[in-house]
Amino acid sequence: MTTFVLIPGAGGAAEVYWREVSALLRAAGHTAVPVDIAGDDPRLGLPEYAALVDEAIGEHRDVVLVAQSMGGFTAPMVSRLDQVARIVLVNAMVPLPGETPAQWGEATGAEAARQEADRAAGRTGGFDVDEVFLHDVPEEVRAGMAEGDREPAETPFGQPCTFDAWPQVPTHVLVGADDRMFPAPFQVRVARQRLGLDADVLPGGHLVAKSRPEQVAERLLAYAAGDDIADSDNGVPFGLDDAAAEVRRLAASVEDDRLDGPTPCAGWTVRDLLAHLCGLTRAFTATARHETAGGAPPTALPEDWRVRLDRDLDDLVAAWREPAAWEGEAEAGGMTMPSAELAVVVLDELVLHGWDLAVATDQQFSAATRDVEICTRFAEAMSTPDALESREGLYGPVRPVPDDATPLQRLLALAGRDPLAGAPAGGASPR
Repeated sequence: MTTFVLIPGAGGAAEVYWREVSALLRAAGHTAVPVDIAGDDPRLGLPEYAALVDEAIGEHRDVVLVAQSMGGFTAPMVSRLDQVARIVLVNAMVPLPGETPAQWGEATGAEAARQEADRAAGRTGGFDVDEVFLHDVPEEVRAGMAEGDREPAETPFGQPCTFDAWPQVPTHVLVGADDRMFPAPFQVRVARQRLGLDADVLPGGHLVAKSRPEQVAERLLAYAAGDDIADSDNGVPFGLDDAAAEVRRLAASVEDDRLDGPTPCAGWTVRDLLAHLCGLTRAFTATARHETAGGAPPTALPEDWRVRLDRDLDDLVAAWREPAAWEGEAEAGGMTMPSAELAVVVLDELVLHGWDLAVATDQQFSAATRDVEICTRFAEAMSTPDALESREGLYGPVRPVPDDATPLQRLLALAGRDPLAGAPAGGASPR
């Protein structure tokens, strides 16, 4: 039996917000403890919220601590984390140490992300509670939410989140695909940048526990059991979404005067690297579709490369979401391989060349933990004595790493990059 301690968002009406999910967890034989907080009381703030959660944990062990929305600021301040087995963030704010909820919005670009999502969906914008929070909550459920209406006090919004580093507790990020408050792509980016984690995306808006309680309860039970969640609903082993999004972000910030600068790929300029990314994106899209790529990949960077790369990355991600892309064998670069292995190759290309582009243009780089793990297994396989010949032209020589190297640094070293470089590294081409 697992104990789920359920933290509410702003306002603190946990008994109301978590009502349906709690009932489902209890029906499955587990304990559910919603932490009701008088969020409208100005005498209470983040320390008091955390103390209430500690009280709810009590003597329970192996707790799954679930935090909705602003509850993400409470979770890392809990003192009984030694009794917590997992943390689950549901459409949650992910704070940095010392950050206040008021600072979080500007630091992450939350408002700009919401406005962009509204424009893309043809919504008028503004902040209408029904449109932002209740658009997908069934009418009969809305009626039962009135008792939980509380106007959040201002107190916690100006208080810093007092923790030194994110807790060393397995953490999951659960995102509503239809969230209008914190749009899903925004949440995915924040989870990757601040926690180095992939987000699991499921249908539903910001109040997903009210609109999709069955799906939320199912995910919570799966996390508690240690089950892996498929990256997408159609069950493909992994997606290219995060890696492609990072390449897109980096490429969009490359100014024309940086195109002839050097990169970590020996002999390649930024222009050459971008041309390679344009070519491999189209080639591996054809691979996923079991088609023959039309013509040779471009050696020169097209004038419309920004528009083309943005569009082609979308096509690449969509093509590898199809289960058929992973079946049988396919061809890429003159080689025929099992399609599933080629999917790893394209992920490896996106991650490593994303890093190359970031270093070459003085930008920060982030990669999903899962993507780094997959690419590391591939790089390790390509670093064995019997694989050295196949490694030629793909990676440079393996480089040493310090004992405290991060997983990304270990991958970079295996792939022939200087893992400590803040500027282009010389030596053999790590392509």
